[in-house]
Amino acid sequence: MISKERIRNIWKHLLDGPKAKRVQKYIRWTVVTAIVGIILYQLYDIGWKEVLQNLPGHPLFYILFFVLYLSLPVAEVLIYRRIWPIPRWKLFKIFLSKRVYNEEVMGYSGEFYLFVRIRNWLDIGDREILKSVRDNNILSAVNSNLVALCLIGVLVFTGVIDLDQLIERVDLVYILLGIFIASATLFVLVQFRSYIFSLSLRKAVAIYCIYLVRFLIHHGLMIVQWAVVLPDTPISVWFLFLTIVIIVNRIPLLPSRDLVFMWAGIELSRMLNMATASVAGMLLVSSALRKLTNLILFMILSTYSKDPDVKPVQKPENSGAIQSADRKPSGMSEPEILNKEGTDE
Repeated sequence: MISKERIRNIWKHLLDGPKAKRVQKYIRWTVVTAIVGIILYQLYDIGWKEVLQNLPGHPLFYILFFVLYLSLPVAEVLIYRRIWPIPRWKLFKIFLSKRVYNEEVMGYSGEFYLFVRIRNWLDIGDREILKSVRDNNILSAVNSNLVALCLIGVLVFTGVIDLDQLIERVDLVYILLGIFIASATLFVLVQFRSYIFSLSLRKAVAIYCIYLVRFLIHHGLMIVQWAVVLPDTPISVWFLFLTIVIIVNRIPLLPSRDLVFMWAGIELSRMLNMATASVAGMLLVSSALRKLTNLILFMILSTYSKDPDVKPVQKPENSGAIQSADRKPSGMSEPEILNKEGTDE
């Protein structure tokens, strides 16, 4: 019988081998190329001249773009400062780079970048770092999915989504079954949270609230940004756009999510008989600004983030004693470790 360790090693070899990395790279570029090709065809079908004539001209649109861009790194600084004693400015720079990796390389590549940077700052062990990142991703996913379900409920209630057209017959048994499954899942999460989360319940609730507040503010400002371009559009339509944004952002390992949303948004505007050229221009500018901002930030952070006073945390040399990788030196708190090693900016 093949052991779990052997299966894990085989799986790791398949994913991390040079051939696997080349295949992943080809798949990623194929997906991105296909999406770009579809968008170019959509813009050609609408008419390039009409799209360019309908680019957003209101200054508030561009101000809101930068506010939206910075909302996630700022929220992540507030969240991770509750877990790791690292200077806020340092965390902010790390989370800016993390965002660039997630958007331009592949989903969750930013989490790997975060792991690599944090392990050079804190002597708490790789496992503890991974647990913290995992817990925050779980809380973020739960928050996004719950808000998406609420938005879908609003769209059904307002009649934007007609269940009768999607489902011929909505049986009460299916509704009760869905409620039962959701309740059972919630019960399991609460009952066995110590096996799923390493964070305490109090800290997890506080972090979830930060995610929720940031999520509501961020997506509320997105609606305002869109309404600046198309002020006469009903808010229920923007709720439908928000639902698509949330769903696209939750698809794992998807490269260039903004391009995927642009493609979906143009098709949705046609279905809803909106001003497709204005929607295409708005999404085109947002996508171009995001990629330009990512490029500029990546170049700046790559050039100036190598601070000369930053050193990897060194383990103390106590007569040949070897500290465990999953422990910090005894008798020392994490802030003391940072002060001792001179890692604070």
